[in-house]
Amino acid sequence: MFSGIIKNTGRILKKDKNRIFVEMNALGLKKGDSVSINGVCLTAVDIENQGIWFDVSEKTFAITNLKSAEVVNIELPLKAGDFISGHFVTGHVDTKIKILKIENLGKFKKFFFELPDEYRKLIALRGSVALDGISLTVAEIQEKSFSVNIIPETLKATNFSFKKEGDFVNFEADVFARYISNFLEKKEGLTKEKILKWL
Repeated sequence: MFSGIIKNTGRILKKDKNRIFVEMNALGLKKGDSVSINGVCLTAVDIENQGIWFDVSEKTFAITNLKSAEVVNIELPLKAGDFISGHFVTGHVDTKIKILKIENLGKFKKFFFELPDEYRKLIALRGSVALDGISLTVAEIQEKSFSVNIIPETLKATNFSFKKEGDFVNFEADVFARYISNFLEKKEGLTKEKILKWL
């Protein structure tokens, strides 16, 4: 489990069919530990002086941007008692989505992303979303897109400072939105009246 608060980035220095090697400080990490790489929960399999090798399945390569990514966001898992200032991020990426537009708003930047129909139900105005592992707040929702505002600190600390229009980012819906959506889909004949009655 992660919080989506990114403090470090690194580079993918080597890739092969089933692994990536990420340049990062491995201090305190051991084989078998989980690490969030661009929002993807991966397991450390070999630790070297310059970084860590992670296994990546064919499916993970297919639905994420790890095959094309160069600079990646890195987050270590939460420990009991950690201060949580983002939101709960599982590292189970739903899909990768395209950056449609980037607007400069003084020191801030506004990023617009495509919103596939199947994930629209998991997005809420001012709700949480993880993009390349970063905990962000949904600013606007359009018919086929949504936007987030990126503050200077986030730009400085993450790979979003390198992003450009047309790039893909890893998308993870808020875990609570996913469970609520799943619950509602399984409740036949669910109506607003029934929900209000339960409340």
